[in-house]
Amino acid sequence: MKQKFTILFDLDGTLVDTAPDLMRAHNHVMTKFGYPTKSTDEIRNLVGKGAGALIGRSIWGQAKKEFSKVIDEKIKDEMVKEFVNFYGKNIVNESTLINGVKEFLKWCKEQNISMAVCTNKTEHLAVDLLKKIGIYDFFEYVAGYNTFEYCKPDPRHITNIVEILGGDLNK
Repeated sequence: MKQKFTILFDLDGTLVDTAPDLMRAHNHVMTKFGYPTKSTDEIRNLVGKGAGALIGRSIWGQAKKEFSKVIDEKIKDEMVKEFVNFYGKNIVNESTLINGVKEFLKWCKEQNISMAVCTNKTEHLAVDLLKKIGIYDFFEYVAGYNTFEYCKPDPRHITNIVEILGGDLNK
């Protein structure tokens, strides 16, 4: 029997350059709540470090010092909600596929390689982004930070997807 290969992809910065749209959502929230805005490069560096889940990647990670000063949990929840709402409505304004991604995904399909996305973005936002950017149909499974009871860096976020796809964790 031929071995079935499985590839799991992160989303932000791996498949899609989402930094410009994350920056816009981040800056919208920061401005609304009276905190400093950040540049696209600062957001890009944050995403590259895999900081936090969903909104935390932008709000808690990028503005960690500022956000930790917000003691009121209600305000934090409002900031996160505002980010999700704004980002969800503006998810592909400036986001673009990373160069060569679509060609590689096509090659993988031709080789019968199973593919999935494992991201710390909310699952519904990940699915929406993949559909709007035109690569959703390449993937057999999409797992966001809220798909399971745990998310990256917990290894079960990855191992569960491999098992769901019928892959062999020992290989």
